Amino acid sequence: MWLVMVCAVGCTQTRVKKYEGILEPLIGKAPKSQVNKLLGNPVSCRQEARYEKCEYRSAFSQNNPVPEIFRRVEGLGPDLSPYEYFDVLHLYFDGFHVLKEWEPVVIMQ
Repeated sequence: MWLVMVCAVGCTQTRVKKYEGILEPLIGKAPKSQVNKLLGNPVSCRQEARYEKCEYRSAFSQNNPVPEIFRRVEGLGPDLSPYEYFDVLHLYFDGFHVLKEWEPVVIMQ
């Protein structure tokens, strides 16, 4: 039982580390347009206190192909892509659309 938990946590931590390697160097420097090139367009954005909070669903750090049925097509309504194929990240941008913070929300194994 412990071995399974250690493996699951280990895989998740590795994926978080990949996102850290991608996003940490961009904090305070990268505009939202640059982040969108890396992670795709955000699913949603809303103003929260001093930052704009955007939710990204990304398969960036995975090598698994995303089934074609779950690929987002622009103009066809809200993104209802299932979490089992995507990592969910919250990124925070200041008033100048510069990345200030990020946090992993759902990191799939």
